[in-house]
Amino acid sequence: MPETLQTKTLKRELGLLDATLLVAGSMIGSGIFIVAADITRHIGSAGWLIGVWLIGGFMTLTAALSY
Repeated sequence: MPETLQTKTLKRELGLLDATLLVAGSMIGSGIFIVAADITRHIGSAGWLIGVWLIGGFMTLTAALSY
């Protein structure tokens, strides 16, 4: 095999930052499903759930921009 052709492989490891972000993403992702189920249980409709998420998103965006 010529020296110019090298096989490149990915490292099979996670650093501290990678592991931290993986855990944080898992917590946020699972939290979204838990909260959505609880909101739907209280309001009783998928349409209202979308409305609540849109209102919450608008309020969050407004607060972030005003900060």
